[in-house]
Amino acid sequence: MSTPISDVLRRAALVAACFGLAGCGGGWFQGLRDGAAPAPTEVAVTSDRIVVAGPHGFCVDPTATRDQDGTGFVLLGNCAAIANSRRALQPTTPAVLTATISEPLGDGRLADSLDQLDGFFRSQEGLTLLSRSGDPSAVVVLDTATEGEVFLLHASDGSDSAIAGVQPEYWRAYLDVGPSIATLSVLALEDRGLSREESLSTLQSFVQAVQTANAAPPAEEPPTPPAVAPLPSEPRNWWRNPLSVWNIGIFRQIFE
Repeated sequence: MSTPISDVLRRAALVAACFGLAGCGGGWFQGLRDGAAPAPTEVAVTSDRIVVAGPHGFCVDPTATRDQDGTGFVLLGNCAAIANSRRALQPTTPAVLTATISEPLGDGRLADSLDQLDGFFRSQEGLTLLSRSGDPSAVVVLDTATEGEVFLLHASDGSDSAIAGVQPEYWRAYLDVGPSIATLSVLALEDRGLSREESLSTLQSFVQAVQTANAAPPAEEPPTPPAVAPLPSEPRNWWRNPLSVWNIGIFRQIFE
């Protein structure tokens, strides 16, 4: 695995751990329980304004968002819970989502090292980075997969969670977003387990939402010129419009 990618993954893991411990220890749902304002569905972080958006029914908890030193951490949960409003949207799958945006890579892309990520995360260094406590023995990598240019990881971390009320098992996606690496996670609630299909479907929707939010706008196509009717091969009732006969004669002189 190339050194730049390894370094960025290391920084991203440390950022997620530090931000989580600083901002989410009391429970993800505490952010706007009094319903002071509507819950935002997306937020832009880092100097590159990388947009983090969640699937349908998930909103950003502003009190758990951290944006500093070129990196960002965003936590998303049930819109109705965050806004304290039964009228707000709710996801079909109850879960907590997190996104960590790394500082710009510079040279290289994560997509260029996808075939090496499984080995990296199963190594002592990789397991240490995945562990919230820094203890590699607390983490078990259950499965990995690659979908296009996205690396998927299914793991369990026995360390104390920085986010109250979630299970130790989680699903995670690593992908390039602009010049940065995005680390997107799906965590099941402590009192409501998620099936493999529910977790994976939610993670895939999360990936798609972030990719769509950061997609470059399509280039404007030049206007289509109006269609020009072809000249008739032989006169047809030109006596009805003598001016048309005159125009055809002019065109023939020009192009001869």
